[in-house]
Amino acid sequence: MSHYRIVETDFGYAVAAFEPDPFRLLEIRLPQANLQAASQHFDERLWRIDREHPLASEVARDLVGYFNGKAIDTPWQWMDLSRFTPSQQAVYRAVAGIPYGGTASYGQVARMAGLPRAARFVGTTMANNPYPVLIPCHRVIRSDGSAGLFGGGEALKVRMLALEAANR
Repeated sequence: MSHYRIVETDFGYAVAAFEPDPFRLLEIRLPQANLQAASQHFDERLWRIDREHPLASEVARDLVGYFNGKAIDTPWQWMDLSRFTPSQQAVYRAVAGIPYGGTASYGQVARMAGLPRAARFVGTTMANNPYPVLIPCHRVIRSDGSAGLFGGGEALKVRMLALEAANR
């Protein structure tokens, strides 16, 4: 059975979903203002809330730290990317390499991933990123410098970028 941990951050309630044994992150949900809205997706799937798992607690601390303005490392050891194609994995790794407080355009990420001319593919891959914040898709912007789309909404993306810029 899958588990989840609700994390109260300065931006709202985020969620880390995981398999407990062996520990594997399944997804991260961006903060929402409403606790019920944050947990609804997991409750409907009958996943178990878990406040005790030590590795989930570590992820929770990282998420709280991020939304308090601290850079975090991507916990690759707990993220299973095998469900993605090699090209998608290359995009996720390229995006994880964008420094805290920095940004890159979709085209730049495509080149970083070894996929020149695949900017739309980068956008599609980012739209399906199960690990936002950990794989910082909010740092991917349009070539004109505008924020572009984001699963948590443009306002959250702009707020996260501003948080990073202020704490570089």
